[in-house]
Amino acid sequence: MEENKILNKADVDNEIEMAIMESREVNFAGKRLEALSLAEKNVDNGINLADSVIYGNVFFADTVINGNVNFSGATIAGSLFFGRGKLMGNLTFRKSKISQTINLVGINITGSIFGQEAKVSGFVSLTKAVILGDIDCHKIEVRDFTKDDLTIKGDIYLKSAQVNGYFSLEEAMVWGMVNLENALIRKNMSLKKAFVKENIFLKNSIVKDGYDLTGIPPGKIIR
Repeated sequence: MEENKILNKADVDNEIEMAIMESREVNFAGKRLEALSLAEKNVDNGINLADSVIYGNVFFADTVINGNVNFSGATIAGSLFFGRGKLMGNLTFRKSKISQTINLVGINITGSIFGQEAKVSGFVSLTKAVILGDIDCHKIEVRDFTKDDLTIKGDIYLKSAQVNGYFSLEEAMVWGMVNLENALIRKNMSLKKAFVKENIFLKNSIVKDGYDLTGIPPGKIIR
């Protein structure tokens, strides 16, 4: 692929098909893409998008990926949707910038989620997700998304999610609420030194190894 070229759908599809044929990772590291859509596809290896720039949306609906997906340092001008799919590896978006929402509703991940120091506008949803590893979003920043008269609150949702490891929002900045209603976390959950502008909903949640809510005003916690 040419350096600095903005990859269109045909270019993107060609790299995916070549990677599948060659039994290797799909490699868009450092590349510029118009958008990325993998709806209802099976990818036999991982996808590397580290330090990439994506000018549109990332759409992975009902997709199965056997490997890691790496968005570390990436910039996504649209939203990231990986709903109802299965990822047999880790999902990483450390230090990435996502201009709209992250929607992982109903996803099944056999590894962990790493979102340390990411910046997101709009909500982050893991509603009904199953994560067999950990969720580490230390120092993540989730702000409201506003366009014209529309505002999407900077909320984090883990409603009815299951996390077999720990869940960290330590030192996070969340400009909306954090909702863990009916969630199951098999290790601990930490919001130590986090800033949450609105409330933290813990109703019917189960956190096996307990909560660390150091620095959170008690009035914000709804049990």
